[in-house]
Amino acid sequence: MSAKRSAIVTGGSAGIGLAVARMLAGEGWALTLVGRAPERLAAAAAQLGDAVEVRTVSANLADPEAAAGLGADHVAHFGGVDLLVNNAGVGLIGPIATKTPKQLDLELNLNFKSAYLLLQACVPALIESAAERGASYVVNVSSLAARENPPNGSTYASMKAALVSLSNVAHAELSRHGVHVTALLPGLVDTPGTAWAGEGLRDTMMTADDVAEAVRFLLRTSARCYVPEIMLTTAGPGVWHSPVDWDAVAT
Repeated sequence: MSAKRSAIVTGGSAGIGLAVARMLAGEGWALTLVGRAPERLAAAAAQLGDAVEVRTVSANLADPEAAAGLGADHVAHFGGVDLLVNNAGVGLIGPIATKTPKQLDLELNLNFKSAYLLLQACVPALIESAAERGASYVVNVSSLAARENPPNGSTYASMKAALVSLSNVAHAELSRHGVHVTALLPGLVDTPGTAWAGEGLRDTMMTADDVAEAVRFLLRTSARCYVPEIMLTTAGPGVWHSPVDWDAVAT
């Protein structure tokens, strides 16, 4: 295994993924950034400087074969993997009655299946890393929608909830080997993916760097400390809330 710690970050060209990658690069991690658009990946990598090695992989993670092959590709290049950040996702807003099979498949594959397959591919290397370094990590970026269950967000909320369940099962299977698995459940985050929101709403959102700091916290806890879930929310009348009128967004 390489002396330098390495991580895979999906959805790494912008938003939460790029913020996490920026934090990791600052901590000296070698990185594989994954996204669909090569030009956006190149721009993201340029932001991280040249102090650490940053590889970019353009892949459509809605394709199961692409997701499954990423783990082996990273391990072959870096000699192992110490952290997997499953951050790729898409939210298609609309009522259950009008969801098309094509839309359903896209959200199923990108929000859940890609994370499952990439985790599956990385399990042997994560176990090896934990044996050699004392701990390795998986961070599955879910959403507060997994708890809120908003109208017109059926598939997105369901898949984000499934990601939490997958994280819990992975903890049960892998924590005995020193692999730390955490589900992150942020509320609304100011990213390109929430560009549809007006300025008044965006001013209330948390930043992508807030989510990256949650990942930094996980990496700084002792090997004895397992954190199955971190929820991040914004000001409001309850913990599970959203200032968004999801019926209005769907129209």
